[in-house]
Amino acid sequence: MGSRLTSQSPAPLQLGLGYTFALTAAAFFGVGGIIAKAAFNSGVQPSILAEWRVLFAFLVFISIFAALRLDLRIRRSDLPMFAIFGIVGLAGVSLIYYEAIKRIPIGVALVIEYTGPVLLLIYARLRGRAVGGRLWIAAALAVLGCFFAAGAYDARLRELNALGLALAAMDSFFFALYFALGERLGKTYRTPTLLVWGFGFALVGWSVVHPPWLLPWTETTVDGYVQIAAVVVIATVIPFALTLAAVRLIPAARVGLAATFEPVVAAVAAWIALGEHLDPLQIAGGVVVLIGIGIAQSLRPTAESV
Repeated sequence: MGSRLTSQSPAPLQLGLGYTFALTAAAFFGVGGIIAKAAFNSGVQPSILAEWRVLFAFLVFISIFAALRLDLRIRRSDLPMFAIFGIVGLAGVSLIYYEAIKRIPIGVALVIEYTGPVLLLIYARLRGRAVGGRLWIAAALAVLGCFFAAGAYDARLRELNALGLALAAMDSFFFALYFALGERLGKTYRTPTLLVWGFGFALVGWSVVHPPWLLPWTETTVDGYVQIAAVVVIATVIPFALTLAAVRLIPAARVGLAATFEPVVAAVAAWIALGEHLDPLQIAGGVVVLIGIGIAQSLRPTAESV
């Protein structure tokens, strides 16, 4: 077991490292979303990809940390919290997000999902932690910039279906819960412990709904496995490890705000890799997101504040 670096105000190095981890994770998530969308277009079902993502990520983490002989033990009293963290926070976020972007544009789903950081600020305020006015402004700018960077203002909004919107709204709650639980558990346990037990419980949850041996092992093509491997590494192993490392260094709400960098990266990645148009409003939205993150980063949290 380990503990957060300090229970007081984070040192400048700790704060900078936390934001670096969070922004890098957002960048990997952004690129990973493009890869996942390509997998859907080639016939991979969202639920199947989400289960494979959990299964292979767990195998990667348990193999690496077992080889390093790290102490991954947890207290029995923390098992229920880890179960919620894994089943709802890890498996739930991925599945609901994939089901949402199957029905509505990625940009719209991301904008709704990234209201999660605002929920975290509200939760922190209700628990008696101070939330400065500039942090609310930073959150508003990040969500607003996310709206434009993701292209959610597009006329296709008129074609959205209710189920897709409801799933994206549900995912914003799961997203906030994931960060909140990650921050709370991170005060006691190190990142490897959170990853192994979190993905372990996520796999248990999946096994109840759809056992791994029922996955289309033989029906999946070589190209399909390449896409799955890319999603596991780029959109799962690296960014989840970085995100959970970040919430051990800076407040979860700050990590959530930094995560709004994802649609900016996704838009640029789609422009470079897929040749999609990047219009001035998207560029302006990306700038606004960065301004919001910059404001949040300039405010040093204390033990009593977010």
